[in-house]
Amino acid sequence: MKCAVCCLLLTALTACAGDSSLRDPESEALLQEFRSLAYQTERPVLGSDGRPRARRDHLAKWTIPIRVALIDGDGPGSGGTIPASFRKLAEAQLAELAALTGLEIAAAPQAEANLLIFLATDPFAAARRHHRLFARKIIDGPSYEALLAAMEGSATCFGFFWGGWPEGRSIDFAVAFVRRDRGPRTLEGCLVQEVTQVLGLANDLDAAADSVFSDSGRQVALTERDRLLLRLLYDPRLRPGMSWAEAEPLARAALRDLRPQALREGGRLPPPQQAPSMPRLRM
Repeated sequence: MKCAVCCLLLTALTACAGDSSLRDPESEALLQEFRSLAYQTERPVLGSDGRPRARRDHLAKWTIPIRVALIDGDGPGSGGTIPASFRKLAEAQLAELAALTGLEIAAAPQAEANLLIFLATDPFAAARRHHRLFARKIIDGPSYEALLAAMEGSATCFGFFWGGWPEGRSIDFAVAFVRRDRGPRTLEGCLVQEVTQVLGLANDLDAAADSVFSDSGRQVALTERDRLLLRLLYDPRLRPGMSWAEAEPLARAALRDLRPQALREGGRLPPPQQAPSMPRLRM
């Protein structure tokens, strides 16, 4: 499935990271997966000048509330004809992402939303038909069209986000396009992968990975490893705009804290301490 501290403490953490004898292989593998997901992309991204760039070199994440609207990409651009089954699936996925990240995620009218999720038979036609809904974010129209054309032959679903890098700002807007005509398994996998990726883990992992970020299609829901990587991204020690050199020692420290929590909970992580108390999400 194709679906883009105190100096002393920091010095001590860096020294530990540099001593290979102290490295745990599983933590190293998780860190490399995190670096791939958070600092690379599966396809070129649109830079602040509107032109495609091969990769990101700064951390991107949301730090503001996310307001979500579901849109029928095959229609005039409203959410009135979204099937109830898809609304229920989206509610469950967004509620899980809110619990994992500590972000406030709620439904909103289309005009007030900063995450638009399009359900469409042809996501690329929908991205062209409804680009007016996010045209203010597209600086260079021809580059946007060229990027769509380059993805069209290989991607089943896709998403974009804006802000977050390299200026050190939060991600402030995102769109996700989900294909509706390939059966329920592909529908769920597209929704889960694309909406999670626009939170900042924008790359794919290789086909052998047991992860929703793998395009093998083996997983259509977040695995415990995926949840751990997302919690790592949203650890408050990691800030938007950080280079990998800045983030790596902090990510190592965060992972040392998170992995024992997961083990104590039988593989599942408890909610982050900063998670807001929210009513049940209804789309």
